[in-house]
Amino acid sequence: MHIPIPPPRTRPLPLFATLTLLLLLAALPGCAHMPSMLGGSEDTVLILDGEQAHEATLLQGRLLILDMRNPSISGYAFAGASFDPEMLRLDGIVQQPGGRVRYLFRATNKGESDIQIKIKKDEPGYRPDVYKRVHVTISQQ
Repeated sequence: MHIPIPPPRTRPLPLFATLTLLLLLAALPGCAHMPSMLGGSEDTVLILDGEQAHEATLLQGRLLILDMRNPSISGYAFAGASFDPEMLRLDGIVQQPGGRVRYLFRATNKGESDIQIKIKKDEPGYRPDVYKRVHVTISQQ
């Protein structure tokens, strides 16, 4: 007896699976610099794990996305960011799944500047510490 096997059904990925896949691709450092002619973006994503000091180079008008672990896991809270407002604009702070946070900076003028992400303990008199420091070089398009 021969039982025909139906062809596999093709259907689009569910929304959750699609969003998860996009999130994973965005988190991969190698994908941050895919050429725009291949469908990539000229925005820069830095995964700020491990070291405190980092460097980035990007074009004026592009986004610099700083992805880091939320320090609340260790009993700290974010205490702000310092940067040169003539060169960079903070476009947002986005909570990510898995205890991560993304700071989104727009490069507005060419030059060099530092971004300092600060944290503090929720204790009286505790002064903020620098959690992450990024030296940014912005070139004109």
